[in-house]
Amino acid sequence: MTLKRHLASLTICSLMVFGPTLALTESAGIGCVKAVDVFLAAPTDQRLRVLSRIDRTGCWTMFAQSNAKLGQLNRLAVSGNRVSAQYLAAHLNQLDGGNLEDSLRAMGEFSEHDMEHFLLFARKGLLSNRELADALTMLPLSLSDNPLGQLHSLRLRKSKVSAVRRKDLSDQTARALTAINEFESEIKSKSPKISEDQT
Repeated sequence: MTLKRHLASLTICSLMVFGPTLALTESAGIGCVKAVDVFLAAPTDQRLRVLSRIDRTGCWTMFAQSNAKLGQLNRLAVSGNRVSAQYLAAHLNQLDGGNLEDSLRAMGEFSEHDMEHFLLFARKGLLSNRELADALTMLPLSLSDNPLGQLHSLRLRKSKVSAVRRKDLSDQTARALTAINEFESEIKSKSPKISEDQT
């Protein structure tokens, strides 16, 4: 066999071995593009399951590589969409920097809509203890220079936590209240002009 024929034979063998894998990878990528767009259009439990079936990351790469898609997901969580918040909570540990801060802030705002599910995400391990505390104490950027507004927002979240009576969430409830109380104290210590009457 000539060298040329030998190389051609190796190429054919390589395609036979790796071809199906490459095809699967490409189809998974195309599948994720469509599945993510469909999910963002109207997140449901069924559409979340589809994301998980397509590849082992649940198509998270599509969000990790696109600030626009991550922004859409954050906005859905902020609006109170439980399925979006659940998907976001499960992938917070793959974010960092400004993207992580934005998504933690979104989870905090989601908690104001549905504190029970927010705490349930923590009980199920989707949120770490640190993420739970950070999400509850990272307030909207519009309140960054408004300590009184921050305290009112924290008071709202505290009331939502206190309203959750499920015994299986007692640990998460206690951690949430501790985080909020500590941050309240920090804000008051930095803003001594705020009176108890105002808060």
